[in-house]
Amino acid sequence: MAIATTSQTLHDGVRNVIMQFTGISDGSGQEAAVVKVDVSEMTPPCDRVKILKLTHDVNGGVVTLSWAADTPVVFAQLSGQNETCYRFQGGLQNNADESRTGDILLSTEGFELDSSYTIKLEMVKKFD
Repeated sequence: MAIATTSQTLHDGVRNVIMQFTGISDGSGQEAAVVKVDVSEMTPPCDRVKILKLTHDVNGGVVTLSWAADTPVVFAQLSGQNETCYRFQGGLQNNADESRTGDILLSTEGFELDSSYTIKLEMVKKFD
């Protein structure tokens, strides 16, 4: 089974979207560049998102979040518990090159039996 995951859309409005992701490992594998935020699946679909707030609780490993592109761009490596607010900087924005898709990828590293994560992203939809 590897990592049992859930992805929830808590709010999907015209401008704002809030999503939460959870995973718990059975010790048999990792997640590798899994699309967790797919901008084409939002209502309405958008071109990309900017992150206003990132809250995480990662136990027993490291979760890497990346902007999807031909060469993904890492923007966060998460472990432990933290809440990061990007509102005062205008939001954390996708700085990948023109090959960017607007999606967000998740990978895990070092997840053993009972390692887990809960991640909540509060985002604003961007339309190019």
